[in-house]
Amino acid sequence: MPQPPQTRKSEHADPHEQYNPVPRVVLGLVLALVVWAIGYIVLAPQEAAAGAAIDARQLFVAKCQACHQASGQGLPGVFPPLAGAAWVTGAPEAPLQIVLHGMNGAIEVSGTTYSGAMPAFGEQMSDAEIAALLTHIRSQWGNASAAVDAATVQAARQASAGRTAPWNGAAELLTFLGAAP
Repeated sequence: MPQPPQTRKSEHADPHEQYNPVPRVVLGLVLALVVWAIGYIVLAPQEAAAGAAIDARQLFVAKCQACHQASGQGLPGVFPPLAGAAWVTGAPEAPLQIVLHGMNGAIEVSGTTYSGAMPAFGEQMSDAEIAALLTHIRSQWGNASAAVDAATVQAARQASAGRTAPWNGAAELLTFLGAAP
């Protein structure tokens, strides 16, 4: 037997919009989060610059690892090793000058002569960053040399303040430092 058609009374009413405002608690929470986010963005860089520790390992990865490798062994015949190199483990003045101004030309490291180019980082990094980086290099891969402080970097920077070009090989650097080539 066929079923009778449904009438309008048996159907649900059409939906309609109502005025349902967002609860005030939710609005207050959103406003508080926005104020906190703005405060965090404005104040965080100042706090980080004032007291943040320098991550020397990260500086090494960013500035040095591509050439000198994560192991500090360099690339044979292309980039000199940092591990066990007398240039690194000796007095800090020579590696400081190399990092500050870069070097083009010949340098002998562990019995091998390298004739590449090292970029200067003196304009890119602060005294504290260079000190942290050299301290890291001088204490890794079996190196056990004393730490370098920012005052030593500042003194090295002042000693060669007039220099605008990279060192032209180890001989020029050693002459500047007063050491025999």
